[in-house]
Amino acid sequence: MSRSATARVPKKLQQRAYRALPAPVWRLVRDLGYGATPVQRRLRGARLQRMEERAAGAVDVPVAAVDYRGERFLARPVERFQAHTVLADNASFVADALEQAGVEFVVVDAAPQQRRVIAVSATDRTAVREALLTSGERLPVYLREVHPGRDRPSARLGGSSFADDATGYAVFQVYAAAGSAEALSGPELGCVLEFWSVLDADAPADLVGEPLAAGSWVAPRRNRWADAIPAAIREPVRRTVDGATRPTLPTLSSRHVFDVDFPIDAVYTWVDGSDDAWRDRKSAVSAAVTGDVLNEFATNDSRFLSRDELRYSLRSLDMYAGWVRHVYLVTDDQVPSWLDVDNPRITVVDHKDLFGDRGRLPTFNSHAIESQLHHLPGLSEQYLYLNDDVFFGRPVGPGMFFHSNGLAKFFLSTAKLGLGATGGFDRPVMSGGKNNRELVFKGFDRTMTNKFKHVPHTQRRDVLLELEERYADEFARTAAHQFRDPGDLSIAASLHHYHAYLTGRSVEGRMRYFYADIAAPETAGRLRRML
Repeated sequence: MSRSATARVPKKLQQRAYRALPAPVWRLVRDLGYGATPVQRRLRGARLQRMEERAAGAVDVPVAAVDYRGERFLARPVERFQAHTVLADNASFVADALEQAGVEFVVVDAAPQQRRVIAVSATDRTAVREALLTSGERLPVYLREVHPGRDRPSARLGGSSFADDATGYAVFQVYAAAGSAEALSGPELGCVLEFWSVLDADAPADLVGEPLAAGSWVAPRRNRWADAIPAAIREPVRRTVDGATRPTLPTLSSRHVFDVDFPIDAVYTWVDGSDDAWRDRKSAVSAAVTGDVLNEFATNDSRFLSRDELRYSLRSLDMYAGWVRHVYLVTDDQVPSWLDVDNPRITVVDHKDLFGDRGRLPTFNSHAIESQLHHLPGLSEQYLYLNDDVFFGRPVGPGMFFHSNGLAKFFLSTAKLGLGATGGFDRPVMSGGKNNRELVFKGFDRTMTNKFKHVPHTQRRDVLLELEERYADEFARTAAHQFRDPGDLSIAASLHHYHAYLTGRSVEGRMRYFYADIAAPETAGRLRRML
């Protein structure tokens, strides 16, 4: 049974089996489905070892045999992995091979964090195959048919791996973490090589919407740019793609109307609750608090505990969102011991420099800190706000978060705000949302109901500056609360989104995500299966 066998069993059937079977039996069935039993792991390890032994002397680069999404590959071990680099490298392999062989091609698309698309003439199929075979003879290069939707497995680059009727392939190399058998990427980061048909006679306008003369190229599927290249303007334009000059579509600008190409920064807030100096500051402020007793979720140690999530969140950002221009890390006179502070792409900002003469320091209130983030010097107009426990699990483009006209996207949760009045009995996340609801109702005669997913929060500085001017007293009160308070606004993670939406500067987006509650006993198993 393959590692993905369980995924092919309907969810309802899995749930029925889970309820009906004794726990040890269910765990065995589940592990069988995921190929996770000791016997399956040993067999898989033996197969991979034989694969590596057979590859010895057949390739000119170090390789490790790996399992990836139900298939076995020879992978190239790397110390650092960045999706945008892999996308570029796979495209460069194809383009360089075609150029060296003198095969005509055109780069159709090279959007950020997306597979590059290269078009060749279907009449050059043999020449294309020979060009790739020559360049990839001593490399672990693979092909996988990408359309029209066939489920053929990946194949090592070779004469038999080319189908005569295929209209497109993902050409790719697999990469794995050095020192492990964990694959990091496969065909999803490959270069899409498409075979465009060449008209042998004039075609009427009903083919693609305009008449085409013989010799025109026609795409095998829709793309963002063009369905055909007319014979009269077949001469390509050379532009820079991934650092090299390549032939691209004629007459078209390199900037698509829907390309998100404005600068986008990322802002993290972070605290190390085990730091003695920080704990002394927190204890002193907590002892001085008067009035209502603080909500336990405003001061509990787990809220300030660092498990080094930030290290892995930053790594995931570097791996999968290479378009982020700059990272700001906002802290209370703390710097992670492992952080390379000399890296030009990151700036550590202390609370004193962020707050200036606003608010009250020291603060242990994330709502207060979030109320000031838009004052960061040099911050881009559109940016992402992330908690340190948010991780990217796959390549994402800037279009996931913003439209090219500057509109931000927000990601609603199905969780709702409670209907009761705000009070100290609420968890701070609930009271902040209720306070937001009051402001939104007063300002727009509209009622907000939903919370938001725990994902990167898109932010627009103009929206936040407008909110701060419009609700100056509420901002000031929130910034002055040194611990989370029932009177706080939840600005960055909620109020911004609703205000931006109601003023025409934000729209709802869609995002797949998984919320891992580290206190839940089943989380460790769910994370293993996700990996």
